[in-house]
Amino acid sequence: MNIAKSAAFTVVFLLGMTVCEYAWADQAADDYAKLPVCKLSADGKSLAVEPCRTAPAKVPMPRRPVPQIIQRMPQPQPAAKLTMPTSPPLPALDGIVKPPVPTTSCDAAGCYGANGVRYNSLGAGAVVTPSGKVCNRSGAIIQC
Repeated sequence: MNIAKSAAFTVVFLLGMTVCEYAWADQAADDYAKLPVCKLSADGKSLAVEPCRTAPAKVPMPRRPVPQIIQRMPQPQPAAKLTMPTSPPLPALDGIVKPPVPTTSCDAAGCYGANGVRYNSLGAGAVVTPSGKVCNRSGAIIQC
């Protein structure tokens, strides 16, 4: 029941607003049309009659000729060619990487490899060769 009353009140309110809007809009348009066209006074600093309405537009409205200036975009200069610095040739990796060496026997101080070289233990899987190179020991394999 309350929804029907609210809907009816809303319809009546909107209808009333619409009627008032059209009535006032027509009245305002009529009042504006009755005003004289705006003209400057004899001194040229103020309007001769206030309030006034703007002059009606000429049909067709004349267009003001304006020259169209189209300038070319500047051509971009190519970037300077950069040369990469030369680096010394890298040594061949064939002589550096050696195959892993299997161990023959190990004690607390290190291991002996199958090639007969003693690898002294540094702890945590690291061993050192007699020449001072550090190698990695993983189980029964030493990789330098």
